[in-house]
Amino acid sequence: MRLLTQALGGRISVPLSFIRSRLTPLSGKVALDIEPVSPGLRLSGEAQALGAPIAFAARIDADGVKVEGERRLVRIRLSEVELSTGEDAPGPLADAIRTGMIDTERPATLIGNMVSLPDMIVEAAGQEVVIDLMKVPAIESDEMLRAALAAATSYLCVTGIRISDDAIDLQLGLLPGGMKEAALSTARAALIPAVRFLWPEGRKR
Repeated sequence: MRLLTQALGGRISVPLSFIRSRLTPLSGKVALDIEPVSPGLRLSGEAQALGAPIAFAARIDADGVKVEGERRLVRIRLSEVELSTGEDAPGPLADAIRTGMIDTERPATLIGNMVSLPDMIVEAAGQEVVIDLMKVPAIESDEMLRAALAAATSYLCVTGIRISDDAIDLQLGLLPGGMKEAALSTARAALIPAVRFLWPEGRKR
């Protein structure tokens, strides 16, 4: 009811304590700390990587969801990136950090050069990473969920993301892609059950 009331007012507030609690299962592998740095977040911690303890920190800012055809894009900016390790830490990654070979000014370019980049990352260059939410594995693998999510977000979607008072404020907007996109998304969502009924999996067309 609280979330519904907030949504009717045009925004939803998610406490950072909720996010921190969801990261607790990772605490055995990665030590993470999340702090608000309005309008974004500062993420810091320490993890073992290629046999060396690596301390890291970065500022994270994000735009709202951009409706673009069947894609739902989120642009994330990574800045103020810091990497450090001990003088005696072993391994090639530790050596690269100590010698300054890693370009912390353009962290997204480093991500974009990864050999096995996830499909949901559609662009990574400079300080910006663009993610297509429809390519998240749990969504992409479920055709019905993907169509329903596309239809719902064509009518009401997150148009802004801002951190304030130890919470993530999600600003909501109506018809972010326009009325035409909303109509097309609704039509696609409505057609999928009919197509599945007429051509169920395994039946010859």
